[in-house]
Amino acid sequence: MIAWLSWYLVITLSGWLVFPILYRLLPGLADRGYGVSRIFAWLLWGYIFWLLASLGILRNNFMGILRAWLFVALLGWLFARRSGWKEIAAWLRTHGGLVAAIEVLFLVAFGLWALVRATNPEALGTEKPMELAFINAILRSDTFPPHDPWLSGYSISYYYFGYVLVALLAKATAVSGGVAFNLGIALVFALSASGVYSLVYNLLRSRQPAGSAPRQQGYALLGPLFLLIYSNLEGLLHVLHTRGVFWKQSTGGEWISPFWQWLDIVDLKTAPAQPFHWAPDQFWWWWRASRVVQDYDLAGRAREIIDEFPFFSFLLADLHPHVLAMPFAFLAMALALHVFSDER
Repeated sequence: MIAWLSWYLVITLSGWLVFPILYRLLPGLADRGYGVSRIFAWLLWGYIFWLLASLGILRNNFMGILRAWLFVALLGWLFARRSGWKEIAAWLRTHGGLVAAIEVLFLVAFGLWALVRATNPEALGTEKPMELAFINAILRSDTFPPHDPWLSGYSISYYYFGYVLVALLAKATAVSGGVAFNLGIALVFALSASGVYSLVYNLLRSRQPAGSAPRQQGYALLGPLFLLIYSNLEGLLHVLHTRGVFWKQSTGGEWISPFWQWLDIVDLKTAPAQPFHWAPDQFWWWWRASRVVQDYDLAGRAREIIDEFPFFSFLLADLHPHVLAMPFAFLAMALALHVFSDER
């Protein structure tokens, strides 16, 4: 709980400190970038620290991380002076409902997924041990590039910046690599929630500037819901398949189903085990949800297509780069939306 609270306070304070930068740079967005301020703060802090540590100007220790954070805070203060403290304060008062909605959403999302990870915190299976090894290697490296955890005397030969961001917060809050691994998943989940909320809200405001802001704030909640919670229908289909729905027995005693053959999902186009029941009993049956798209080569041989979706990735909790990159994709989309709005 203390580790979770320390991460929440550090990332929230960092977001507040850089908001004046986004406020000045993104006037075309209805929320002035407030919804992506934490994402921007994490990226800016991490990039400055990584760059200066790679150049040998900073050390990979608490003081080096603190100096990079103070530099980010200085940038925020300079931008706040340019825009005017009173102007920013007035905007925050005027948009208090929006600010409160973003704050509550981030808090709930971060707390919810930290709780999910607390029920299954071990980094076992799939690529989790390797990802944890990267985080621990970065925590134990005095300079960058960080040590390779498998080949002594060499540096990591892999894109590792996302793991630097996780290790950055681990060192700043004095938590272990294992705790940081789970808090990192929860943080990416929460930042993605606030990022997509911001994007949907800004899109709604750009389409209906005179519309009801509270109503649009409510509609924007559909963004995190559809992005992070909703998924494909494979889970429901697997239950129906196990129950024997759409299967019938031919005169020769063979179980056939044109529907399941047409759907063409591996493991679901073969007849279910007898007797039929409701609960899927295949080993790791839920994994099939990330492999529902089928492809074939010119010889007609099946080729597996990986089509993971956010809920699967967060539930599996592999701290892959494609998962770590998710909130920064929404930051990029927010910047693109501002450019589009400015061009109009």
